Amino acid sequence: MASKIDLTELEADLLAELFNIGVGRAADSLSRMVNQEVKLSVPSVEFRSVREMADYLGGDNIICSVSQNMTGEFDARSMLLFPEDNSMEVVRLLMGDHLSDELVADMQEEALNEIGNIVLNACIGSIATTLDKQFDVGLPEFEADIPMNLLSSSVSSEADGVLLIRINMDLSESNVKGYLAFLLGPASQENLRRSLKTLLEKFGA
Repeated sequence: MASKIDLTELEADLLAELFNIGVGRAADSLSRMVNQEVKLSVPSVEFRSVREMADYLGGDNIICSVSQNMTGEFDARSMLLFPEDNSMEVVRLLMGDHLSDELVADMQEEALNEIGNIVLNACIGSIATTLDKQFDVGLPEFEADIPMNLLSSSVSSEADGVLLIRINMDLSESNVKGYLAFLLGPASQENLRRSLKTLLEKFGA
């Protein structure tokens, strides 16, 4: 059976707010990079098993992933995920709709690595600052594969949990849905919960 972190409502709300802050900072950075307004929103934060996450993303659909390892108070594999068609749209939206399909395809890995680096580091930075923790973050890695292969290669077993954050990206009257996933083992899940609980206690919650 998959392990799932058991958060209280306040802990879940706090975690969602940490990601809201992170993606807000990422949106500002992306807006400056492409010289137009980019809006990112976090509509939900939830825990799923690896199998549930893979099924949710679509078993045989090709997913583009930019991932980074983070180690510290808790260890996780952070991932920015877009369905393949959406990933091409993201590159075109951010780099210019005048580009040919061939050029967009050539730029896909480099562009998504840059986007992933901005979004993931902003979220990790928000978590680190708010929880007063330090994390070491690896370099971004691009992969395109079916969801189960992407997720199972990043965890020790299917018993590990996936912290799923659905995000919306609005740019130039277009809307693209993507996902943030933080893959954590049972010990890291408990350390995350403990950190959230400690912070809430400081606030007297």
